[in-house]
Amino acid sequence: MIALSFNLAARNVMRNRERSLLTLIGVLLAIGSFVALVSLAEGLGRRMEDELASRRIDVYVLPKRSLALPSGPIGTIGASQDTLPAALLDTLKTQPGISYAEGINRESWSGKHAALPVLHLSAAGIRTFFELLQGVPEELGDKDVLLGQGLAQQEGISAPGATLNHKQVSYTVKSILVGGGFQDYFAFVAPSGAAESSGYQEIWLKLSDPAMAVGVAKSLESQLPPDVEAVPRQTYLTRSSRLVGYAWMLQAAVAAIGVLIAITAAMNTMLMSTYERLREFAVLRAIGAPRLTVALMLLWESVMLSCFGGLLGCLFGLLASGVLDQAVVVLLQLPFPLARVTPLLIFEAMLLALLVGVLGALIPLLLVWRQRIMDGLRADG
Repeated sequence: MIALSFNLAARNVMRNRERSLLTLIGVLLAIGSFVALVSLAEGLGRRMEDELASRRIDVYVLPKRSLALPSGPIGTIGASQDTLPAALLDTLKTQPGISYAEGINRESWSGKHAALPVLHLSAAGIRTFFELLQGVPEELGDKDVLLGQGLAQQEGISAPGATLNHKQVSYTVKSILVGGGFQDYFAFVAPSGAAESSGYQEIWLKLSDPAMAVGVAKSLESQLPPDVEAVPRQTYLTRSSRLVGYAWMLQAAVAAIGVLIAITAAMNTMLMSTYERLREFAVLRAIGAPRLTVALMLLWESVMLSCFGGLLGCLFGLLASGVLDQAVVVLLQLPFPLARVTPLLIFEAMLLALLVGVLGALIPLLLVWRQRIMDGLRADG
């Protein structure tokens, strides 16, 4: 029964090639747009996870209005206009359980092709919070800058000694850092003296016992100003993941519009094909074919078109993802590629294509299942 219905479905797909091609194109565009759009959110989530995983920060102290975005598109988004006073850093350094504390400021420099995310952090702070980075010097001068290898490649810098200009000040590349994952796309400069008066965007804490992060954060809350909070590492990661989840849902919702159009197109194709073959179905029933065989034939036909269209859509999505990623890089001046097509995303896209096929055949299936043989034999076709 299954083999017979499959063979009949394959013959009908080839018999109505123009209509089948239109259905394939609809599914292809829907699945391709899903893969391309969701790959951006997927890439953003992986980038943020990689960045947070490469940090060794146990507790974040930051203004309550700050977003839990460790980098943002250009390294500064996520930082509030509110700042933390330098005196707060001095107070935190004396608290029990805190082995190291440093104030952090982020900014964006203009590069040759994109904006450069820059962290103001001492050499000791880099070694403390980014243990995976290799090539960190003992000291970092006021006019020195450290470049991650990804950022150095983007700027066409292959060795230390090159210069970068920012606000009419020339900075010398003292070292090119490697091994930091996402931090390979960051630049590091020494803390600015202006921070003593203007304050810090965040304060990062390293604890003697990382397992005590939640307890230390709670004890600090009672000592912090009302507009400042202490956030343990895991809580910060959860907040970041939630924000990325919103971005994923937004892009998936946009892609879902195309999927709904594809479902409508598939259903319309199958309905037209069904109405044209009502007599054919009745003849099959009259010579002994059970209802299930006829229904399976329609289902196979719809699923066959949708899955093949989904496969082509995944290939199209891979190409579109690269083009869309390049457009986002140029428009937002990102120093790193963002989109990421994962095996899981391809699997989800193919499941979506299968769903399009099943839903597209649903109404035609009900129509054929309820058809009476005599009514079908009298139908035009």
